[in-house]
Amino acid sequence: MNITIKNELDPLFEIFSLLLLCHTQNWKEELVSQLDDYGVNGRAFFEEELNVFEKYVDTFQKYRITGREETALFEHVSYDTSLLILALAVEKRSCLEHPENLELQELRSLLAYFITDTGEHTRLPETAELPNLPDENALLDFMDTADVKDEEKWFVLNLLRKADYWLSCLFETVNANKKAYDKALEAVEKPLLRLIEQSSSCSDPEFLKIAGTCADAPLLRPTLAMPLIQIVLYKSGYFGLFTEALAANEASCRQSKDAVLRQLKALGDKSKLDILCALKDDHMYNLKLSEHLGLSPSTVSHHMNVLLGSGFITVEKKEGKVYYCLHREHISQFISALEHMLIS
Repeated sequence: MNITIKNELDPLFEIFSLLLLCHTQNWKEELVSQLDDYGVNGRAFFEEELNVFEKYVDTFQKYRITGREETALFEHVSYDTSLLILALAVEKRSCLEHPENLELQELRSLLAYFITDTGEHTRLPETAELPNLPDENALLDFMDTADVKDEEKWFVLNLLRKADYWLSCLFETVNANKKAYDKALEAVEKPLLRLIEQSSSCSDPEFLKIAGTCADAPLLRPTLAMPLIQIVLYKSGYFGLFTEALAANEASCRQSKDAVLRQLKALGDKSKLDILCALKDDHMYNLKLSEHLGLSPSTVSHHMNVLLGSGFITVEKKEGKVYYCLHREHISQFISALEHMLIS
């Protein structure tokens, strides 16, 4: 696998993520609830492990500057749509200092590709192969068939209409908050250095496998602003500085009722079970699975994220495409744990 790990934070990713947190009401309670759903004691884990993260966010929020159109970009926007904006910003980071160089048609094409991407290809197509949306009619035709939630179609349409304006506003806001980011770094300097040293090798083999399979020679960086995330974009990937702590907590209770319950929850949807049954017979890429099961590609992607996180599936690359397959060893371990609890 051709993977590079850079042991330093990415200011663009950090500031974007911190701004997103600043516009999320009760973000701490939401995170605790998500940890509970994951199968760990969310309150205890937060208080034992995430004090540094909380101080980082609070310090940034204390010094941050509100930017142009910031509310429109960060409030009432779903996580999936936030990822679209983030992917565009990361892809066009070369224009961060010179947003006047952003080109509307190029940004439209990239955004349209991100919206329609089914995740089976490991690299961005050449510019000539990207969707072409030169005018309003083309935009409306695209939105008619785009796999976007109804309540967000108007926002996404406006994002496509003025992609250069919106990304310019975002870059201005990021630049305006570099001092707030520096203050946040200073507030957690010593523990942050220790965390980065501890995670320098990114020792999660499953994440490394996914990153190497789903992206083209990705550059991986740690993140404190999203401390529990593992995400792979087209050329970049990010791993939270507390993912190893979460994995250790999970490993210590791998055969506990909470851990098994979390995996059972992942199977509590017929569509997810249908996916596993389909993968029993053959490895499939996203679009083939969506056609086979009659689901939208975005729905399949959502289910896949849950199944990947629960350890039931993994990925492999064949002929330049990303295929999903059962993680048979993990499934066997889950069945054994369930059998141990209920029968043995």
